[in-house]
Amino acid sequence: MQPLIYVAGPYRAATRDAIARNIDAARQIGISAAALGWFPVIPHANTAHMELDLPDLGDEFWLRGTLEMMERCDAVVLVPGWEHSAGTKGEIARADALRIPVFRTLDALPTACAFIEWLDANEARRA
Repeated sequence: MQPLIYVAGPYRAATRDAIARNIDAARQIGISAAALGWFPVIPHANTAHMELDLPDLGDEFWLRGTLEMMERCDAVVLVPGWEHSAGTKGEIARADALRIPVFRTLDALPTACAFIEWLDANEARRA
């Protein structure tokens, strides 16, 4: 199993440069997660600045798509500053509802191997 980690954090900002900083912050968390054996799913990087190219699609289009990606992941890790992001708070609420583990800091994120062992132990307890 290759566990997928969804990187959630602020994206929207007042300027393109500020959005670029948010994208870079998410990429850095994704890089760190990959170093721990996770495959990062980083919506920031996947659709970088597309909302500026396609403004008629609106925020809802992008938010629905990112939620769909998150729902297919094994866990979520948060980017610093997530507390100020309404979109991230919505992602956390949805992850909680689906019982997808949310790691609020990179320091709390286990290695992918440790996560798989934890999943396997939980499955064994349920059996």
